[in-house]
Amino acid sequence: VSSGINAEYGEFQTFQHYFKQINLRMPKLLAAFTLSVLSVLSHSGDVAVCPGEGPRYGDYKCNHDRTHRVCAKLVDNPQDCNELSWDNEGDSFWVITGQQRWNWKDRICNEPNPGDSWCICMWATARLIERVGCDNVHINCAATDVPYVLNSYTDGGVDLASAKECIRAKCVVGGQD
Repeated sequence: VSSGINAEYGEFQTFQHYFKQINLRMPKLLAAFTLSVLSVLSHSGDVAVCPGEGPRYGDYKCNHDRTHRVCAKLVDNPQDCNELSWDNEGDSFWVITGQQRWNWKDRICNEPNPGDSWCICMWATARLIERVGCDNVHINCAATDVPYVLNSYTDGGVDLASAKECIRAKCVVGGQD
């Protein structure tokens, strides 16, 4: 009987040991989580309205989620609503990024925020730049969350180095596109 009690007591001590380890680590885990949230918030900039962005965020700005941080001009103007050509073949944003079947240009050009632009993914920005070059990318710098993009490294598994370099050149050094 005593060996059974000793075995149970040993299991109890082991449980206590693990519980103490979890309790010791919990403040560190909570602190790390809090710092990561604060990091995201602190790298978010106050940006202008992206003309054409839909009502998904309520204020038509590109500073809410983890990916849609670049305000890019996708159509010529709200009246004609023609897709902009981004390369020598005449391909649009939707063709280049493989999103033609979800083409939302009509939402860009119409109420409630008619315009020519949309908050696009950072990964799409990087792919566009890699395909057509920085000079051919139409970025609205005032409506792009530049600090957030420059402090990001990947988005959707895509390396953002090309996007960061281009946005730095256009929006930090080169000014408004």
